[in-house]
Amino acid sequence: MIPAVWRTLVVPISLRYDQLHVLLQLTFSWDNEHLHLFHPKGNPDREYVPEPDTDSANSMFGIEDIGTSEAYPYQDLIDGPVIYKYDFGDCWEHEIRLKHLLTFDELDGRALPSCVRGSGAAPGEDARGLGEDEDVSVPYDRKVINARLEKWATAGNRLLFDLNDY
Repeated sequence: MIPAVWRTLVVPISLRYDQLHVLLQLTFSWDNEHLHLFHPKGNPDREYVPEPDTDSANSMFGIEDIGTSEAYPYQDLIDGPVIYKYDFGDCWEHEIRLKHLLTFDELDGRALPSCVRGSGAAPGEDARGLGEDEDVSVPYDRKVINARLEKWATAGNRLLFDLNDY
């Protein structure tokens, strides 16, 4: 079954979980207002979180917290889907799958990261689900998404150029 809202992104294999979180926020026009975590779909006992806490209740239940800035989703995606939970109050769950590994030639000059396909309006940050508040949903617009992703990808270059102006 195809979900009502979906996006296909092309990202570098070297992407960390914290970077993937930022790309998902940009892709869906969210503002990082809620807690989030990632976990392999087949292994809910391993969670990737922004700030791991070894003294948390998770450790008492055998759940391993790993920092999102220290881990890469690639190997988890080779093994199967990864779940991205965002907004624990509304419990939005997004399934992330590795569809295809591209060679350099297959990129054909495409920028990384980029959105290549998608469908459905993204729910607004506090929409509490799909279709409940049409005024806060964000229509799918690949050009707008790719402009945001390009801005993120070139932020370091712009900073260097700005520093050279002084």
